[in-house]
Amino acid sequence: MNSDVISVSKYLDRLNATLKTERAKIVGEISGVQMYEGRTYLYFSLKDSVDQSTVKCFMWKNDYRISNVPLKDGMQVVVTAFPNIYKPNGGLTLQVESVELVGEGALKIAYDELKKKLDAEGLFAAERKRDIPVYPHRIGVITSKSGVVINDFLTNIGKFGYEILFVDSKVEGVEAIKDLLSALGTLQHKDIDVLVIMRGGGSLESFTAFNNETLVREVAKFPVPVLTGIGHDKDIPLVALVSDKNVSTPTAVAHLLNSTWDDALSRVSLAEQKIISRYESKLREVGFTVENAVVLMEKKFTSLFDVFRQAEQTVLYSTTRIDSEIMRLKDFISRQGRELVRGLNDMKDRVGQYLSQTEKTIELSNPEQQLARGYSIVRSHGKIIRTVQDVKSGETLDIAVSDGIIHSQTI
Repeated sequence: MNSDVISVSKYLDRLNATLKTERAKIVGEISGVQMYEGRTYLYFSLKDSVDQSTVKCFMWKNDYRISNVPLKDGMQVVVTAFPNIYKPNGGLTLQVESVELVGEGALKIAYDELKKKLDAEGLFAAERKRDIPVYPHRIGVITSKSGVVINDFLTNIGKFGYEILFVDSKVEGVEAIKDLLSALGTLQHKDIDVLVIMRGGGSLESFTAFNNETLVREVAKFPVPVLTGIGHDKDIPLVALVSDKNVSTPTAVAHLLNSTWDDALSRVSLAEQKIISRYESKLREVGFTVENAVVLMEKKFTSLFDVFRQAEQTVLYSTTRIDSEIMRLKDFISRQGRELVRGLNDMKDRVGQYLSQTEKTIELSNPEQQLARGYSIVRSHGKIIRTVQDVKSGETLDIAVSDGIIHSQTI
């Protein structure tokens, strides 16, 4: 078999892959709606109102629920779909991704009906609305990354250290519904203080996604307060009505988020001015006190300097007296020194004379001098004998003469 030959199934797969690129928005009239209980899909036909051309359509029920357009025969709608060949029978069908009403009139009727329904449930009640946090820090933002909306918001948001978690989403027409739901799911479990949803102005038709029941209910149950900037001159989008706070423009959203920070900054500036004013007042008071203290200190120092000058004069006078007294004592000591030297010299002379005289007297009184003249000295047992009674018979006598000692004995 030729390698270029493929099976019917593979050919249909290839054809369907190619047909997906033929996605289009198609307007027509609904007919033959077939919705089966327990099944995840439904069928209907879309008919051209001019020449009655008809194409069969297939739609998943989840996409149908999200589109939130109850299909009825004869209804004019716009579907977003791409062609698909159903392989079991080879029939061509349009796989419908979304359905939207045609014309402002139909959209207005659907808007009013859904608004009345949700209002009856209390979704728009003031008592269920939450306050936008004071001093928000972490902000979740859902809008399109293209266009002026995000630029206006970022240009006007203050420099207060915000952390912005941005999720890009379509915001135009029915195609935006799934994107917006996905963005809500992304931010639902993030740690944010407030959620911001924004888009620019437009017709009621362009706001289709923001009047979608599924999206409105998701916004209503979002875990943190929701701030919207999707105002509309005539009919406020239902997402704006169910949000906790709605303003008309992205710039207004930024200003609202800035408001509490601006107020805090103003209070801080006012407090700063009060502190500076009180400081300056206290500084002036302290200045006066310091000036008075300086005057008192000058007086005290002047008085103290007077005491010092008096003390200085006293010291100088005392020093002069001390100098005079030192000179007097110096002269006195000098005179006394001279007198002492003179006295010592006189005493030395007198002592010398006295010693000389005494020496002569001693020499004259020296017994040895007498011995030289023929005298002798008699001793017995070391005692000088003066009389005969001083000795006994037989005692030894020592007779000292000028040139020695004579030993003798008494009879």
